[in-house]
Amino acid sequence: MCAYFRPFAEFWAKGLFAYQASVFQENTKKRRNYHGKTVFTLTSWNSQDYWKGIQLRNELLMKSAGKPVIIYAPVKEKEDLHLIVCMDRQVVATLLLHPINSEIIQVKQVAVSQNCQGLGIGRKLIDYAEKVASNLGYTLVFLTGRKQAWHFYEKLGYDSLLETYFDHEVELKVFKKKLAAQSKEMKTNGRQ
Repeated sequence: MCAYFRPFAEFWAKGLFAYQASVFQENTKKRRNYHGKTVFTLTSWNSQDYWKGIQLRNELLMKSAGKPVIIYAPVKEKEDLHLIVCMDRQVVATLLLHPINSEIIQVKQVAVSQNCQGLGIGRKLIDYAEKVASNLGYTLVFLTGRKQAWHFYEKLGYDSLLETYFDHEVELKVFKKKLAAQSKEMKTNGRQ
């Protein structure tokens, strides 16, 4: 079960969140029998929802690339930010934000459940990741995209950097996007 709000004491303690994580809701009419909420949130490393994201990554990314599936929580992901999308209280999409330095962050391991592709979940997850990164002070995001996702990333404003290359059985290309600066002012609902 996907919790709508999770305590992120380790992130708060590091000062990574000076804002509340945005929770987006939508009524998706494209999907039959859909009566719940779609929630975009963060989850902690090695949590139950993190492992549901790992299952998606294994199914959609690792197996298709001819790579071994993940069976242990990768320690190298412990400091990353883990974003998930829950629909009807089930994890249906995930990605990682991996800080490179104080200005650059990498989007990694983007996976959207096959039965949720085409509903705009991936686009909204990338938008959410960019907002999280921008609110944390990052000014540039980059990612490595599979060939079938190149047009998707270009539509979202990403520019390709390099020629294509292969990793195992997958053709890849690196993309980057400059993030708009976020105002650090607090919203006061019109009051001073």
